[in-house]
Amino acid sequence: MMINSNKRFARLKLYGLLSLLWLGGCITEKDGPEPPKPQPKKAAVSYMELGVAYMQKGRYDLAEPKLQRSLEAAPTPEAYNALALLYETTHNNALAEETYKRLLADFPDYSRGYLNYHIFLCKYDRLTQIEQLAAEMSSRGKELAAIGQIAAGNCAMSNNKPQVAISHFNSALQYEPYAAGALLPLAEIDLQRGFAAEAKQKIDRVNNYIGYSARSVYLAALANRELGNRLEERKMMNVLRTRYANTPEAQELLRQ
Repeated sequence: MMINSNKRFARLKLYGLLSLLWLGGCITEKDGPEPPKPQPKKAAVSYMELGVAYMQKGRYDLAEPKLQRSLEAAPTPEAYNALALLYETTHNNALAEETYKRLLADFPDYSRGYLNYHIFLCKYDRLTQIEQLAAEMSSRGKELAAIGQIAAGNCAMSNNKPQVAISHFNSALQYEPYAAGALLPLAEIDLQRGFAAEAKQKIDRVNNYIGYSARSVYLAALANRELGNRLEERKMMNVLRTRYANTPEAQELLRQ
C-alpha cells in the first residue's frame, strides 16, 4: 500500500509540474514581447528593387510579379512607373497606358510619370492626347507645366513640326524662364535658320544661370563660330575637351 501511495504522489506531482509548465507557457505568450509589426513600405521597396533588377537583366517574366507585389504592399509612384515601362518595353501597350493613368491618378505630382507617359504617347503619334496631357500639367504648378510643354515640344520636333515645337518651348519659358529644356532646342532651331546672335543669347542664359552641360557648351561653340567670336569658341572647345570629352557632342565637334 505504501508503494501505491508513493506512485500516486509521484503522479500528482508530475501532473502539477506539467500544469505549471503549461500555465507558464500561457503567461509567456501573453506577457512576452509583441511580435514584429508588418512593415509594408519596406516590403514594397524591396519588391520594387528586385523587380527593377530583373528588368535590367531582361527577365520581364520575373520582374512583373515583383512589381505587382510591391504595389500590393504599399503603392508608390516608382513602382507604377517601373511597371508601366515594363509593359511598354514588352509592347503590352494597353496595360502600359492603364498603368500610366493609374500612376498619375494616384500621384498627380510625379513629374517623371508625366514625362514617360508623354514619351509613350509620342512614340505612337498620339498628338491629341499629348496636347491634353500638357494642358492638364499646366494646372499643376509651374514646374510641371514647363515639363509638359517641353515634352510636347520635343515630340513635335521628332515629328518634324518645328513651328509647333517652337510654340510649346516658348510656352514653357513663360513658366520657367531659364528652362534649359526649352532654351537649348530653341537655340538649335535659331542656328539652323541662321540666327546665330539670337541662339547665343539663349545659350548664354543657360550657361550663366543654370550651368554648363555638354549640349549647352557644344551649341555655344557653334554659335560663337558663326559669329566669328574665336576666343569664345576656343574657350567652349576647351571646356568640351576637359569636362565632356567622352560625350557625343564633344566627339562630333572635335572631329570638325
